[in-house]
Amino acid sequence: MYPKPNRLPVLGAMLLLLLLAQGQALASRRQGRAPIAAGMTHSLKGVGFCADFVHDDASFSAVALTADLIDILDGTSSTPGLKLTYHYNLVCKTWENGKYTFYAGPGVMTGYVRDLQNHFGLAGGISGDVGLRVRCRKNFLIAVEFQGDLALQFKNRYRPDMSVFTAGYRHSYYPHVRIEYRFR
Repeated sequence: MYPKPNRLPVLGAMLLLLLLAQGQALASRRQGRAPIAAGMTHSLKGVGFCADFVHDDASFSAVALTADLIDILDGTSSTPGLKLTYHYNLVCKTWENGKYTFYAGPGVMTGYVRDLQNHFGLAGGISGDVGLRVRCRKNFLIAVEFQGDLALQFKNRYRPDMSVFTAGYRHSYYPHVRIEYRFR
């Protein structure tokens, strides 16, 4: 048999990213701004929890922790991966007093994910997203966004291996639907 991979570095990296995002939000909150939005993200690539931390009218941070569903929905695999993304989004255009918002931004991703019919492995790299968000009622947000990841994946099935995480960019055309509630 082969040795099981140690998941402690992945969990540590995910915790570090969440703490950085939370610290950034708390620093903005102390300055009298920073509404926070929390909710769910849904896609053919994954399902999970998401949160937005507003810095000002021109930027916000987005964090998502998702169950990676690559090869799950078509029945090829039965075990989901775990993926954490952080994006610093810039508001490109708003319409009707902020009801509609077009945004884009760079970010990072990390996780323990499956790569298109290959084995699980630790992945990490850069990410980017672009999306359109609609404010419904007063505090509900619905966003449709596209994300692409350019990352390296470290696998250890029978021997250590490092390769490009191809599912990150080959499935970037799958839309993500985020449904969130904005507090404050």
